Amino acid sequence: MVVISGKTEIPIGNLWLLMLYASKFYEAGAESLDGVEQYPELLPDLLAEILVASVGDRIRRPLTPIFSMTARDLRRVRGRIDVLRTASHQLLRQGQIACRFDELTIDSPRNRMVLTALKVLSPLVASKQLASECRGQSRALERMGVSSSYSVRDAKALHIRLTRNDSQDRRMIQAARLALTLDLPADTAAPQGNTRRFLKIHEFRALFEAAVGGLYAATLGREGWRVSRGRQLAWDAADATDGALALMPRMKTDIILENAKDNRRIVIDTKFTSILAEGKYGKETFKSGHLYQLYTYVRTQESESDLFSALSEGMLIYPATGESIRESFQLSDHKMTLATVDLTRPAVEVRQQLLDIVLTL
Repeated sequence: MVVISGKTEIPIGNLWLLMLYASKFYEAGAESLDGVEQYPELLPDLLAEILVASVGDRIRRPLTPIFSMTARDLRRVRGRIDVLRTASHQLLRQGQIACRFDELTIDSPRNRMVLTALKVLSPLVASKQLASECRGQSRALERMGVSSSYSVRDAKALHIRLTRNDSQDRRMIQAARLALTLDLPADTAAPQGNTRRFLKIHEFRALFEAAVGGLYAATLGREGWRVSRGRQLAWDAADATDGALALMPRMKTDIILENAKDNRRIVIDTKFTSILAEGKYGKETFKSGHLYQLYTYVRTQESESDLFSALSEGMLIYPATGESIRESFQLSDHKMTLATVDLTRPAVEVRQQLLDIVLTL
């Protein structure tokens, strides 16, 4: 189980499912991942198989070196002289000179990332044979000169630039990036055999938004939908005083779905909070601030030149545990839908809930 906030827990497999949906790895090859979507517990094994095979191929080739800037004290000049270091350390008296130069090395960012990913996956995979292969490949990379001192955090921050010539490495790097996200801090106080891990609230909020957008981009994109994420909307403001527009808050949507064939536009905002609030006299209601925000998103975009805008829909999606709510209504010709996604359900149901919210009229 994974603890998100306080006592809120969801199965770790479902968290891995969200991580899969949020990744470039899923976006690039969703059609081949049906089994993993149904059983996300197999995700570490799938990633390990890809990395083990990829590293094996590269070791046999062998690994492609890169030029890396190196600083070293030498007996003769190579590259550029570091005058400050040479003088401050009195290297000339020792018959040396500080130099900076480009040197071929296989200790590249992509190889460091793959090595770290293999170490992350080895304790997570179900197959003992695969775990052994992960450890073996990581040791092989270390023996060849790839640095093993990188933490998972450092590896996540590595910037790897891929070009058209790196098509064979693209899948490997996408798999390695996803593998690094599976590493979560464990609860050392939990009873033996009861593995609990933690995820910070702000991390889950960003993950849920990215996962919903990733799922829709990969699946609905093949069905004729256009998926936009993080689009900024403009205020339809007139007769503004000096400085007013500069002080207006930004309107930035999480996801916008558009289907020209069905003449539908859906503006989606994801929230990490309860769908209901306690109103007067203990009565539960939808949260007014969320409704005002969504209503503003759709009404301010109405335009005679935009055919979608007059009937565009608004949708709020909330992650939940053990709660299932899906309600809709019309406001000024705009359909509004508020729905929860129960993350305690089996993974295949989590996926179907997200699709049904959009596809079920």
